Amino acid sequence: MKLWTIQPAGTLDQIEKNGYFRCDPSLSYNLTKADSLSNPYHWLAEQMRKKIGDPPQGVEYPVWAWHTWNFERRCPDPESPAFLRRTEPKILFTLDVPDEKVVLTDFDAWQSVMLGGYTSVAANAEESARDEALLDELEGEALEKAIRESWTNVFIIDPVRNEYLVRGRYIQATFWEIRKEYVVSTQLLPVNG
Repeated sequence: MKLWTIQPAGTLDQIEKNGYFRCDPSLSYNLTKADSLSNPYHWLAEQMRKKIGDPPQGVEYPVWAWHTWNFERRCPDPESPAFLRRTEPKILFTLDVPDEKVVLTDFDAWQSVMLGGYTSVAANAEESARDEALLDELEGEALEKAIRESWTNVFIIDPVRNEYLVRGRYIQATFWEIRKEYVVSTQLLPVNG
């Protein structure tokens, strides 16, 4: 499966030295900031174990990449405002990862998981009203359970675009490691901010 990921420049050296690159949580922006995303990341890692098996020993979190960008199977624009400004050089990797080692999720739905919210797949007014009515009836543990169960909707990636739902516009891929044999090409991305 062709994928694209932007990683620190040193990632390439690690792949050359070790034959692989794995996520180092101590260097991850989303895992080290004050409002860490460790809970949603743990949830995703557990789902990955169920879908593609256990990670290599010592690996806790996946590597992230792009599968689809703006409804197209193409490389994202590294200069897009969607990405953080680069204060250090990065490497854009084009990868070919075996399908059975990848879990795909809808990027927009993932935002709900990161915020701890309900991940709706309502595609029309009737479905949206049904979701709202269901949530209004719940509280406490029952509400929390419904919200967590809705997170599995991130795995629904079929494209939809209407006034109630956009799905499949941006599809992200997670896998346990970048192996040397997965690397198709690299491009140095200089500092831009």
